[in-house]
Amino acid sequence: MMKTRNPYHIFAFIFLGTVMLSAISSSTYCQATPPVDNWCSKPLRPGLEKLKEIKTSKPWFKVYDIGNDTYAIDEPYNWEETIAYLILGKDKALLFDTGMGLDTISIVVKELTKLPVVVLNSHTHPDHIGGNNEFSQVLAMNTSYTRINAANGYAHNNVKWEVSPASFCLTRLPHEDTAHYYIKPFKVSRFIKSGYIIKLGGRNLQVISTPGHTPDAICLYDKQAGYLWCGDSFYEGPILLSSDETDLKAYQKSINKMAQLAAKSTRVLPAHNLPIAKPALLIQAAKDFNQIVSGMKKGKTGENHTLVFDCNKFSYQIGESYLKQFDQIKRN
Repeated sequence: MMKTRNPYHIFAFIFLGTVMLSAISSSTYCQATPPVDNWCSKPLRPGLEKLKEIKTSKPWFKVYDIGNDTYAIDEPYNWEETIAYLILGKDKALLFDTGMGLDTISIVVKELTKLPVVVLNSHTHPDHIGGNNEFSQVLAMNTSYTRINAANGYAHNNVKWEVSPASFCLTRLPHEDTAHYYIKPFKVSRFIKSGYIIKLGGRNLQVISTPGHTPDAICLYDKQAGYLWCGDSFYEGPILLSSDETDLKAYQKSINKMAQLAAKSTRVLPAHNLPIAKPALLIQAAKDFNQIVSGMKKGKTGENHTLVFDCNKFSYQIGESYLKQFDQIKRN
């Protein structure tokens, strides 16, 4: 996801949405400049202290038991504050996203479970596929966008700000090669489509296509547990819709679809900031976005040619060049 994620430091953020063509990848990655912050001394995000932490040998990650044999694997010392999820069944486990690739997430996974693990990504932005190459079994949505990112990864020039002094705590990863950090390509073991059911043994997860943020964005629904994983389509913080792959019409359909699922869910599990959100917040996000589309909700000018729509615990930050898509939505 490519957005400034920390509502507690919102005025320190400088959005410079940069689109760069990778030397080894034809995919583009629109990213905001990291906040000028001290990620070594900054306290953890409020709310994390309420969760049950599981200690592992990798202090770069914070692991939390969020119930129903599900673990949130957080990276709180990078400004992205990306969260992956390990979901256990009786026969195998699913790792939903693999994070930044700054440290070895597969070691953490092995310490949490002995079950065979399959990977699936909420979407293929670099902060969610960084550890994919560490796993042999990777499911992926059958889109050209996914295929490009899997085959090419993201070159250093496309992700170098993730390891700039302003964006993460180097003392927690003293051996990180920041000069050559990049996102490695990965092999897909099976391409899937919306509606695919992942059977873990006594636990089924439904894959649902929710494009808009990216063409391959998905949510994951566990009907029995009432858990809904929503990737970057919703979380508490600024939700950025201003990259090359932004599709506001698709996003509106997706957020409304997720709101219907949230109404039947006990927990919403986003990919950034805090691992647990109230379903009512996602439902509100759909209402707010519909009001933005209709013109009922007004925005304010933000950084880097964006319009910011404040929705209390979250906001929408939409590229001005994409606002014309609203006219197309209304005509249809």
